[in-house]
Amino acid sequence: MKKSNLSNINCKKAFSLLELIIVLFISSIVITYTFIFTKELYETQTYNQEIAILKIDLNSTKIIIERNLPSIISSLKYENKILFLKDSILLKNVSSFKMKKTSNILQVDITLEDKISQIWKFKL
Repeated sequence: MKKSNLSNINCKKAFSLLELIIVLFISSIVITYTFIFTKELYETQTYNQEIAILKIDLNSTKIIIERNLPSIISSLKYENKILFLKDSILLKNVSSFKMKKTSNILQVDITLEDKISQIWKFKL
C-alpha cells in the first residue's frame, strides 16, 4: 500500500511538472509574439506619422503657391533638394521639382523624400 501511494504521488508530481513546463512554453510564445507585434505596431505608427507630416508640408507649400500665383513663377527656385521662395526656404528634402507653364495653367510636379509625389495644376 505504501509503495502504490508513493508511486501515485510521484505520478502526480510528474504530471504537475509537465503541466508547468507546458504553461511556461505557451506563455513564452505568447509574450514573444506580443513583443514582436508591439514593435511592428510602433514602427508602422512612426512611418505613418512621418508620411502625415510630409503631407502637411506639401499641403502648406501648395497653399503658399496658390496665394502667390501671379509672382510665383519667377520667385520659386529649386536647388540641392531645397525649394526656395524669394531666397527663403519653402520646403526641404524635395527629391524632384518641375514647373511648367502653358497658356493659363501652371503645372507643378513635386516629389518629397521619394515617398510622396503630387501634381498640382493652378489656373493663372
